Amino acid sequence: MSSASPARPACTRVRVPGKVIISGEHAVVYGAPALACAIKKYAFAKVTNSNLLGVHLKVPEFDIDQQFSNLQLSQLGQQTQFRHQQYLTASGLLSNVVSNPVEFFAAAIGASGLVDVLLNQQGLVIELTMDLATGGGMGSSAALVAAMLAAAFKHLGQPLTPKELISKTTQSEQWQHGRSSGLDPYVCVMGGLQQYQKGCGERQELKQLSQYFLVTTGQPDSSTGECVDAVKRQNLPQALWHQFELIQENLLQCMLGDMKEDMINAISANHRLLQHIGVVPNTVADFVAKIESKGGAAKVCGAGSVVGDHGGLVFAAGIEQTHIEQLCLSHGYDVQTMVPDLEGVFYFD
Repeated sequence: MSSASPARPACTRVRVPGKVIISGEHAVVYGAPALACAIKKYAFAKVTNSNLLGVHLKVPEFDIDQQFSNLQLSQLGQQTQFRHQQYLTASGLLSNVVSNPVEFFAAAIGASGLVDVLLNQQGLVIELTMDLATGGGMGSSAALVAAMLAAAFKHLGQPLTPKELISKTTQSEQWQHGRSSGLDPYVCVMGGLQQYQKGCGERQELKQLSQYFLVTTGQPDSSTGECVDAVKRQNLPQALWHQFELIQENLLQCMLGDMKEDMINAISANHRLLQHIGVVPNTVADFVAKIESKGGAAKVCGAGSVVGDHGGLVFAAGIEQTHIEQLCLSHGYDVQTMVPDLEGVFYFD
């Protein structure tokens, strides 16, 4: 075993923000544009050197504390890619692509090309932490994988360009979502307010946001991939996705021009469309109705859910903070002010 390169630092730390989709969830899968914003809630990666070959992966959020050899990582990456290909050709189930979080993160490392850089070198210890809600529309999986890969490649002296990091992160997002639009990795890596369509994003001028809130209604009982599949099976007309596109354009103009009344109307219209495609649980719809009765508007800003009572993250606007706090208290929901992140991936060292 060769010794570590003198150029290799003792520690590399990276921060990647989560994101919220303000408009265009589901529609973005069908080629329509989406409006999304990075937020000041983060995934953190810390990479240090190890005397053991391979990677020691620690993710306290998922009770992961496990050592992997380079061969194990490569095999996991190849096997996961194969199962995803089976899903794409309708010969396998999406639920079989990745069975648990430890397999997901290890496979993401194995499929990223990191093992090729690690060969004949000392190993790594990778520790991931976050203050993002899991499975609720904040892009936690994309932020964690992006932070992990950004820190690991940088630590080994081969930092990834934003384009490379987005591509490698999107690969693992496909395993969870079936057919990822790539929105989450793009917005998490690039930061700011982005209009995203068909793999490309356009940064928008972000004015001071006021009275925008993020409500956590609880982790959905159906995964993003299951929601996407359920919507796909409906064979909805292209005209419906065009309605989503018109609302997204309207919302963007409202945000840029600070047109609050028009924005409330657009958010409400967006909510109705999401109800129409069946991804808003009844309990969440009741909560939204109460916000509307107070003069505000709200909508789920992730995939939502096709079963159960929890819809993940909800974006709300046009309501006084005291009112939304009271409503959330009565429903057992958490609420926070939405604070945009303008930096995207950030290297501490």
